[in-house]
Amino acid sequence: MSIKPEKIIYVCFMIVFAALTNSVSAVQLHNWREPLFLIAAEMERTESSPSGMFWDDIRTADIFDRTIWPEKEILDSNYFFLEPSATGAFGPVAEDKDDDFYWKIGMLNQIRYRNLLIRQTLDVDKRYQYDSLYPAHRERDVRGRIGEAFLQVDWKYGFFRLGRLNRNWGPFADRSLVLSSNPYSYDALEWQLHSSLFEFRHLFAPFHYERRNHRDTDDNSNVNRFFTAHSLNLMLGKWVTLGITESVLFTRKSDFPDLQYINPFSIYTVVNTNQEGKGNLMLSFQWNIHPLTEDISFRGQVAFDDFQVDDEVASDKEPTHWGLDMGLFWRNPFSITFPHLLKAQYNYRSPWLYTVTDNNANNGERYIYWGKSLGFQQNDGDRVSGGFSIAGDNYWAAEVELAFCREGGRDVLTRWNDNETGNTRGLPSDSSYTTQKAFEFNLKSIVYFKDYADLALKGSSMWVKNRDNIKGSDFEFIPSIQAELSIHFSDFKLRLP
Repeated sequence: MSIKPEKIIYVCFMIVFAALTNSVSAVQLHNWREPLFLIAAEMERTESSPSGMFWDDIRTADIFDRTIWPEKEILDSNYFFLEPSATGAFGPVAEDKDDDFYWKIGMLNQIRYRNLLIRQTLDVDKRYQYDSLYPAHRERDVRGRIGEAFLQVDWKYGFFRLGRLNRNWGPFADRSLVLSSNPYSYDALEWQLHSSLFEFRHLFAPFHYERRNHRDTDDNSNVNRFFTAHSLNLMLGKWVTLGITESVLFTRKSDFPDLQYINPFSIYTVVNTNQEGKGNLMLSFQWNIHPLTEDISFRGQVAFDDFQVDDEVASDKEPTHWGLDMGLFWRNPFSITFPHLLKAQYNYRSPWLYTVTDNNANNGERYIYWGKSLGFQQNDGDRVSGGFSIAGDNYWAAEVELAFCREGGRDVLTRWNDNETGNTRGLPSDSSYTTQKAFEFNLKSIVYFKDYADLALKGSSMWVKNRDNIKGSDFEFIPSIQAELSIHFSDFKLRLP
């Protein structure tokens, strides 16, 4: 008996679609829901990935009013979804600007059909005017970007994604030391594989040479930049999650990148150390541990940039560049009706984190994209804080925080000056910087009406010494108040056949 080829194709097609059942209810990470989502994420009342170590979007949480979250019944089916939003705020726009008002407009459109997801977001923001690294025309009255635009194919054990979006790799939904939403979004190929025991992701992004203004090389070198990263996280039941992440920023004069850094199953640390391919390597470890009870979580991430394995040559004597971000979170410690969280956090970034030697900086190997760090926003500083957050009955939330922080004078664009006469090649020539110190008291409250409007009130009191790293200045009191009103409409939903 012969079987027609078209029947074989049809059967294979149906088998594939039967396996592609991993549709999700989600919207983009930078969304009007983000402040509420971050509270839910810290309380572990929501998730963005099986391991909880990848944050790509906002999903349904089991706190706050259910109408603010993406509707699972709609978004798990075939649909077209459109969500406009507009925000206006009174308060400080930028630290060195006198403007006390800004506005932003957003538009999300999203289509899911079976296993296919297409998302696009348009962000128009007055604050782009004050960003010296905004990659377009800051002098224009309207400045905007396509923040997210991607096609994603889901299946039962993962996905394949092509395009741009904001993401944070690590245990914290709003930041990461190695791969974060701090820079402007970039186009990449990313894929995921997961089971009940592990989650693995690999990402590759070409940052090709822009001939008009190559701001990511110190001397406008004619090179192409590439970024690759992969991460493996093991889930040991509901008590422990441990992971390792490697990433490499490398440059080549050729348009085609090195295969050893595209290979998702290679070990970049070994490849880089053995000099099979030059590049700026970042290695990190992340964890989320629940000691004895699910209500207490100790989670964090430690990153090493250009760590040294020996001291045979001068360049191996350079100080290790590293960062640490960790926190202890205690959910519902008090006899309060509402969900609440008590937390203590510490963050440290060494002075030369994300930077490279002058030769490598000229060659475009800084750990940056369009002048912004691919990891944490700044290096050379630390911060310790204690805080309390509470999720009110349906329509409100509040947070309070007390912190002490220090900031040095170096940033991700600081040069080592190791090529200058009298300095040692491969070693940063350390200048003397005065450390800025500050005590902070921050208070934030949010009131929202379903998914139509929300009002956020933020108050901050800072006592700053050596402001802007100027030695000898006394403690200066800097108060700040901001009110932000956002309106949005989330009912433009159309089911598709």
